Amino acid sequence: MLLASISAFSMKHYTSNALDKLSVLVTRPAHQAEGFCHLIENASGTAIRFPVIAIEPIDNNANLNQQLAEIDQYDIAIFISANAVKYAVPHWPDGLPSNLNIAAVGSKTAASLRVQGIAVSLLPKHSFNSEALLELPQLHTVQGKKIAIIRGVGGRDLMADILRQRGAAVRYIEVYHRALPKQHLSVVNIQQNCDIIAVTSQQGLRNLITLCDNKEWLFNTALASNSQRTADLARELGFAGDIITSLEPSDEAMGAVIASWWQRNNQVRP
Repeated sequence: MLLASISAFSMKHYTSNALDKLSVLVTRPAHQAEGFCHLIENASGTAIRFPVIAIEPIDNNANLNQQLAEIDQYDIAIFISANAVKYAVPHWPDGLPSNLNIAAVGSKTAASLRVQGIAVSLLPKHSFNSEALLELPQLHTVQGKKIAIIRGVGGRDLMADILRQRGAAVRYIEVYHRALPKQHLSVVNIQQNCDIIAVTSQQGLRNLITLCDNKEWLFNTALASNSQRTADLARELGFAGDIITSLEPSDEAMGAVIASWWQRNNQVRP
C-alpha cells in the first residue's frame, strides 16, 4: 500500500489534460459535489457521482429553535461546515448580533458566511481544521466566554473539549444530520473504469462500505482522502490499495493530490 501526504497546490499548475483517462468516484453529498466534479472534468478526467451521505435539516424542533433564538447570549459562534451555515442562517432573518464574533473552520464555510453577508473574524490561515482554528490567539483567551459551536449531529468533540479546558462555556447547536442514502453502489458498470475513490469524511467512508456490494473490489481500489484521520481509518478497515492524503480539505488540494498520484501511476505503467 502507498500512504502519502502531498503538499497541496492549485490545479492551475496542471495542464487541461492532467487527469486524462482518469475516472474518480466522487462520494460527497450531491449538493456539495459539483465543484469538485467540474474540477475533475476540466482537467480531462471523468467524475462518477455517487453521494454516500444525505444531508437533512432538523426541522420543527422546539429545543433547537430556542437555542437559535438565544444566539445573542454568546460571545463567539463557530461554524463547523458550509452545511451549518446553510441550515442555521435562515433562522436569523434579522441577521446575527453585531457584537458576536464569527469563526469558520474552513475557507468554504467562511465563503458561505460571506455570501450571507456575515463577516468572519476568526479563520485559520492554513490547514483548515479544528486544530488550526484552535491555534488562533483569540481562542486561547476565552476564560468566561460563551461559545456556540454550530454543526451537524455528532462529530468530533475536540473543539468543545479544548475550549472548555481553556475556561469557556461551550454549547452545541446542531442544525442538520447525516443520513445513509437510499441507494447501493453496484460496481458492474464502473468496476473497469473507476481508478480512484475520493472520500471526505469518516462517516462517508463507512457509508461507502455499507453501500458497496463488492467489498473485494472496493478494498483494492485506490483511495484519496482529504484528512489523515480518514486515511488512517481506511487502512484500519481493510483498504489495501493506494491511499493518498491531501494536506488541505479544499477541492483544489484534493485535485492536486489526485493528479500527482495519477502522474506517478502512469509513469510506472508499462
